[in-house]
Order: sequence, then C-alpha cells, then structure tokens
Amino acid sequence: MKAKYRNSILQKRNALGLTEASNLSNTILKIADLELNLSMIKTLGSYFSTKNEVNPEILTHTRVKKNLLTTFPRVGSNHSMRLIAPQNLKQLCKNKYGIFEPSDGVEIHPIDHEIIIIPTVGIDKNGYRLGYGGGYYDRFLESVIQSNNRPLLVGLIYDFQFIDDSISESHDLKLDIAFSELQIKKFT
Repeated sequence: MKAKYRNSILQKRNALGLTEASNLSNTILKIADLELNLSMIKTLGSYFSTKNEVNPEILTHTRVKKNLLTTFPRVGSNHSMRLIAPQNLKQLCKNKYGIFEPSDGVEIHPIDHEIIIIPTVGIDKNGYRLGYGGGYYDRFLESVIQSNNRPLLVGLIYDFQFIDDSISESHDLKLDIAFSELQIKKFT
C-alpha cells in the first residue's frame, strides 16, 4: 500500500512546474514561520530539497543572515544519518542519491535541536510520515522520539501529499505538525 501512495504522490509532485513549486513552497514556509517562528529558532534541522520537494531555501538564507544554527542531513554507511551544521553553505557535495549535503561542519545531536524539518513524501491521517523507503529518519530519530525534551518534528508538504488513510508500520516516524499551502495539521 505504501508503494501505491508513494508512486502516486511522487507523480503529482514531479508534474509541478518550477514556478508553481516555488510559489507553493514560499506560501508553505510563510505559514510555518508564522506558526513556529522558524526564522528565529535557535537550532533548526532542515534539508536541501530535491525533485520538487517543498524547498526551505528562503528560510535557510534568512537564518544564515541572522547567524542562527541550521543543520542538514548527511548520509553515511548502513543507512545512517547525521545532522551537520555546515561551515560554508557554498561548499556542498552530492550524496549517492544526488541530494546536496554538507561537505564539512559540526555534527549536532538531534536532541539538541528545537525543531527538525523532515523531508516527506506523504503524511497519513495519524501524522505518520511516508518517506522514500530508506528508513534514514526513522532510524536516526528512534533514540530521541520517547524523550520528554525532544525536538518538534515538522513536515512541509503540498496539500495533495496528505493521505486520508492509515498506512503506518511500527517503525514509522510520527510528525508533530505538518504544513501545506491550505492546512496546518497537529498530531498528538
């Protein structure tokens, strides 16, 4: 069932034009920033978008100008991942999936973030994230999910990426809040 939803959503997302994706991304970021004050959070985990994902680039530039700590994922062996605060956003490299990641910088433990924005293919009706199938974020955040003082887990998606069904499995990551251009959904 996950593969069916993943393929359908990715087809719709890939069909977006560059201007439409950019305009929707900017709208979604404005809504999320108004709700969570993302441009002022002390330590924020973000990502470099690929293949028409909601692009947090404007948020990244705002945070860099304010000299606020922003981390980005860097994948490793055995489906491992770390969040890195890059020394220079102009010195990025592409990983094995063709996604930009920091080539250098300081690793920041997930528990030391206030908010982590997680790239997402879809979100089911209970807040569970449908990713690309590699399990990177599921494994990466497994150790902090049950912590009382854990970061807020945020999804930024286009409205068609909400799934009106329950498709989660026991290992799937549940988000706390998700933003689209039309709605804000909180999952408790």
